[in-house]
Amino acid sequence: MKMVRYFKVSDGKEVLYMTIDDSGAVILRDHTGRKVFLSRYQAKLMKFGIENILANKIKNQEGEDVKIEEISKEQMEKELSG
Repeated sequence: MKMVRYFKVSDGKEVLYMTIDDSGAVILRDHTGRKVFLSRYQAKLMKFGIENILANKIKNQEGEDVKIEEISKEQMEKELSG
């Protein structure tokens, strides 16, 4: 059974929060909490690419302007509310 995963993506100027659920649906949020939902079909088409991009970025963060970190649901909610 897969779990819902939460990611924080930032470049020093802007932050995006990404939620990927076990069905493959994706929700993107900006720092104000505005949401973009990817349909199940869109998410299914993009899931492979998103997971590989995240895996490669997490492994190769050195020297990158963009930081990607996996965070907890509680941390994401705290940052979005505060």
